[in-house]
Amino acid sequence: MDVYKILDEFEAEVEESAKIPLTNKAILPEEVLYNYIDQLRANLPEDIREAQWIKKERQRIIEEAEREAKKIIENAKMKVEELISQTEIVRLAEQHSQEIIKKAQLQAQEITEGAFSFADEIMSQLQIQLEKNLEIIREGRKSIQQIPDKQKVQKTG
Repeated sequence: MDVYKILDEFEAEVEESAKIPLTNKAILPEEVLYNYIDQLRANLPEDIREAQWIKKERQRIIEEAEREAKKIIENAKMKVEELISQTEIVRLAEQHSQEIIKKAQLQAQEITEGAFSFADEIMSQLQIQLEKNLEIIREGRKSIQQIPDKQKVQKTG
């Protein structure tokens, strides 16, 4: 029998029992009270065991859910740290590549300036040499042009 059914019957018995006049008290035979107490004892342990099992099972489920939640949170934290780490690695790699590009650009500029400076120096030396050679050529031509004049002077003289 169900504990609630026993309690309902007991309540009905109390409602139907004789009352002490001018009071709020009911008169029940002792054996009726003991009968309901015995029935409750007989049925109560099973209900209590079920309630205790339900309570323990509920606690176990809660603890398991908490463990699972902690595990999920820990995994999420690890993923976030991994993403942060990867982001930091990418940022450092980009920074390093920018430094390499900057150094390469500076080296290219230095090489270009050095090449122009070297070419200018070579051309300057070549110009000086060509001007000397041009002067020699002019003097040679001048000398050659003066020879026929000397020959003319010698033939006439």
